Amino acid sequence: MRVTVDSVTCNGLDPQVLAYAADSTGASTTPTPTPEAGKKYCVLAMTATNVGTDQANWDADNTVSLNVGGIHYQQSQDDAMHALDYEQYWHSKGQIGPAFGINPNSTGPVHGVFQIPTADTPTSVWVSSGSAIRNINGVQPGYLVALPPTQ
Repeated sequence: MRVTVDSVTCNGLDPQVLAYAADSTGASTTPTPTPEAGKKYCVLAMTATNVGTDQANWDADNTVSLNVGGIHYQQSQDDAMHALDYEQYWHSKGQIGPAFGINPNSTGPVHGVFQIPTADTPTSVWVSSGSAIRNINGVQPGYLVALPPTQ
């Protein structure tokens, strides 16, 4: 999978995605998700291209961190559920992402949702080249993407 970081926004979750998620579950009274005290949601938008020879599945859960300097934030279980809401929303718009499997030479959107301290600004993204950022052998190889200072 080849991954391109498109953007990071730290101004909450997309209202259209939240509305779609509420409509799809039939829970029109679902409260708006709120981050942990003292934190804010940051949404990482990426594009993934399957450069392999078979259908591939991939998402940001356990494979991507959003970093503030030397501090690495990964998705919590709740954050991963919000990221899945993004994947389902874009799937409903005809943009099938690798979370649902994409064929060779196909491209689709991937989203990660992270909670970082309110006063902080993300500085980089780590994308593991394996199936997890860490395993019993330590940090896995991957790619560090520096973010513009205006993120």
